[in-house]
Amino acid sequence: MNQSHFNQFLSYLPTRLFFLFIFLFLFFFASHIFFYQEKTSLFVFSFDFLKENLHQPGGFLVYLGKFLTSFFWYPIAGALIASLVIWLIVIIGEITTSMTGTGRNFLPLLAGLALFYLQTDYRYLLFNNLGILFQLLFFLLSVKYLKGFLPVILVPLLYFLTGGFTWIFLIMFSLWLVIKRPGKWYMVLIDLWLISFLVIWISKEFLFFQSARTLLQYPFTPDGTGFQMMIFVPVVVILSLLPVLSLVTLRNPLRKRFSENVFSISGVVILLSALISISVFRNDSKTRRYFIVEKLFYEKRYQDIIDFNIRHPSNNILTIYLNNIALCETGQLNDRLFSFRQSPDGGTLFLKWDIAAEISRRGGYFYYTIGMINDAHRWAFEDMVTRGLTPEGLKLIIKTEIINGNYKTAQKYNSTLRKTLFYRNDAREYEKLLVNDQLIDSHPELGEKRRNKIRTDFISITDDPVINIERILATDSLNRKAYEYKLAWLLLKKDYRGISGEWNNLEQYGFKKIPVHIEEAAVAIKVLYTGQLPSPGNLVINPDTEVRFERFLQTFQAFGNNPKSAEPALRKQFGNTFWYWTFYN
Repeated sequence: MNQSHFNQFLSYLPTRLFFLFIFLFLFFFASHIFFYQEKTSLFVFSFDFLKENLHQPGGFLVYLGKFLTSFFWYPIAGALIASLVIWLIVIIGEITTSMTGTGRNFLPLLAGLALFYLQTDYRYLLFNNLGILFQLLFFLLSVKYLKGFLPVILVPLLYFLTGGFTWIFLIMFSLWLVIKRPGKWYMVLIDLWLISFLVIWISKEFLFFQSARTLLQYPFTPDGTGFQMMIFVPVVVILSLLPVLSLVTLRNPLRKRFSENVFSISGVVILLSALISISVFRNDSKTRRYFIVEKLFYEKRYQDIIDFNIRHPSNNILTIYLNNIALCETGQLNDRLFSFRQSPDGGTLFLKWDIAAEISRRGGYFYYTIGMINDAHRWAFEDMVTRGLTPEGLKLIIKTEIINGNYKTAQKYNSTLRKTLFYRNDAREYEKLLVNDQLIDSHPELGEKRRNKIRTDFISITDDPVINIERILATDSLNRKAYEYKLAWLLLKKDYRGISGEWNNLEQYGFKKIPVHIEEAAVAIKVLYTGQLPSPGNLVINPDTEVRFERFLQTFQAFGNNPKSAEPALRKQFGNTFWYWTFYN
């Protein structure tokens, strides 16, 4: 390789290295971002969906963002799309600096690093980077190919497509006009701003009937950037001012002492150091593990959820909430409840109604599990009305309609699911069920839910799910899953009297053996409270449970009956028992 080729290689290396690094990081360490965003939006191939998204300027940008986000179904596609958009912003930014300055400005790469930092937040939506990219691209086209007043004429179209992001182009192009002063530049500049404000005024008064603030900034919103305004806004400002900032050159006294290659290699080292620092700082293993659990939950891999949470204990309420549903679905709720961190107020058993997206999107699955199908439907429907279509929310609505026998309504929602890219197979499966009750009854999920659906209607209390469980059991005494949740609630509240009252009901709910934690509570009642529980029919307490409780008491006594001193030893040996929960929660 001769010197010129080596110099060319060094000049191209930073941006190539930048793209490769962020692609690999997003794919291997941040794929949960793409799972979350794919699950919180749904792109539908229909004219109505297009029209719904084009109701105001900037809507097309959101529409395009949803379309590309649908490919996040494949994590590798998500990593490729996200990294490619950021890389193109850097490349076009570098071309922009070469048009007015030396072309050696580091600002495009600095902006790219900031956008990479922003993208590592799972709430940072793709349309933000698309909006920036389109402005830089239109600026490049305007400067190189669109002569005279043509960029001004096309500004209304750009504004309709990208909304508030158009400000980036307006500022960039205005600065370029002032710096380069092409023919009739002052007339182009005046017309540019006159037409821009005229378009906004016409939009407000006659076309879209939105507030001036919405028309000036939509689709830019704080929540769409993950509330990272302190970083996003400066990045936008820097990119908007590139034509001016590229003129600024800093004198480096060391440049005369070292070769150009030394500075190029030093720049690569600095870039790598910055990328590694961002990756280490933004490598959010807790969030990633939660979304692994949620992915397994949607796939109905309940035992895998339990095993994963055993390997990676979590304090996240939503993680444990989904894990408790998995325990109930596999018949282990009162055997392994205390193998996981629980909330004494029941917040890990069931979610009280809240308009917050994280709650409303997931709260209905508890009701779906215990047979309150109408309430599961209501939670999913309310979330759809509030935040729009999501794939899992739409699927839950379809399933609840099928279980309730509302086949025409289910067909209406299913027709929407059929128009998606990656959920057509689900729609085809539901389509078959809609014409055959026997297929529904034999379906491993919907058949079981239909059989366990509560038969008596009552007004549910969303702020107190325990009342709903009591009402279910009062009207449907054979609902085992609701009964398991009741037992779990009694255990969490350390309600010895309530547990004693349920002792002789276990057999009628189909229990072949006494749940582990109920045994532990029974032994404690028998020893500590000198109470003799009635015989639970043919069920008997495992003698090993009594032996373990004796060891628990002996360990406690070995530390002088001092709860604080005994806690580490008891946690190590009995941290997953009802006894430890009773003493230390």
